[in-house]
Amino acid sequence: MLPTPRGGVPRCRPHLAGPCGKVRRRSPAQPDDRRTLAVGSHEGQVGATVPVTLRQIRYFQAVVEHGSFSRAAEHVHVSQPALSFQIRELEDALGARLLERDKQGIRLTRLGRQALEQTERIVDEVLVLETLGKRHEAGPLQMVVGIVSTLSAYLLGGLLERLHAAPHRIEIDIREGSSQELVSDLLAARLDAAILSAPVGLLELSERELFEDRFLLAGTTNRLAAFRALGDVPRPADAAQSDIGPLLALAEGHCLGDQVLGACGVSRPGEVRRGAASLGTLAQLVAAEEGLTLIPETAALGERANAPGLHFLRFAPPEPARRIGLVHRVASEGEPWVDVLAEAAAGAGATLTAAARDAIATDRTGN
Repeated sequence: MLPTPRGGVPRCRPHLAGPCGKVRRRSPAQPDDRRTLAVGSHEGQVGATVPVTLRQIRYFQAVVEHGSFSRAAEHVHVSQPALSFQIRELEDALGARLLERDKQGIRLTRLGRQALEQTERIVDEVLVLETLGKRHEAGPLQMVVGIVSTLSAYLLGGLLERLHAAPHRIEIDIREGSSQELVSDLLAARLDAAILSAPVGLLELSERELFEDRFLLAGTTNRLAAFRALGDVPRPADAAQSDIGPLLALAEGHCLGDQVLGACGVSRPGEVRRGAASLGTLAQLVAAEEGLTLIPETAALGERANAPGLHFLRFAPPEPARRIGLVHRVASEGEPWVDVLAEAAAGAGATLTAAARDAIATDRTGN
């Protein structure tokens, strides 16, 4: 996992009033302790450029993150006067105030918001610089990786097997969660990477598509036979609009549940029953004649083994699918572990989907 910079201040997300701006792709920063902080035009000076120190940047970020000089000083383990002095030095260098105090606490000025965006880029580049040596370490690289909960149980075995065999040794600590939770943890630097439904579409994050995970219609033999009788080329919309259902889906908060509803063209909540918290629960409900559902290929064979009576039917092309990707912070681009993790995850996913496509016939007769 990328280390916290010296001084203990991670890349911050402010709790102060006023927007912080969006982070864009970074440009390389200078490698010594004095940086050039371009703050744009201010009070008639266009493109004003002044040198500042990393200590000033980190203390400024600490105040923004904690919303208090005293709490920021405690966090970076210095006295409040020492921290306040460094903030004044930074403001003197820029020629304007970055922070203001009012009854609500500390507030960023307009220039403060611009400066904060620049400091986030600088600290990201410093993190990369401080971790360059990790690619040459003899021991395994320790990573924290999130996997979306509707995939983790099925992908993890093959993923770990491939990582253990990789020439670059990586040991991963796994975190499960929804795609939304994993993205939030990535942005807060609680994860190094996440394997989830793509695309995410955030400038702060880089993503790489790993594999396509097609949806299969799951039901009992009788329900699937009735569904096939609707036409020669069953389509996802038929699952929600027919009387063969009801259509079952994961509870709200699971992106897979939303994807199933989207694939089936469901626009009204009453057309579907949402309540299950896992694919395993859905599979058991379907096997017990409670309805129909869509299950991804990666989970199909595992759930069929756990739920006797569960069968699958393929849809007419183009088959509905979710796309699984590897997502990480932009600052990690170019790190060798990204390629190692991506190749292992893609290989594990390809094995699962290939097995499902081989075992569940493409002639759409149900299995």
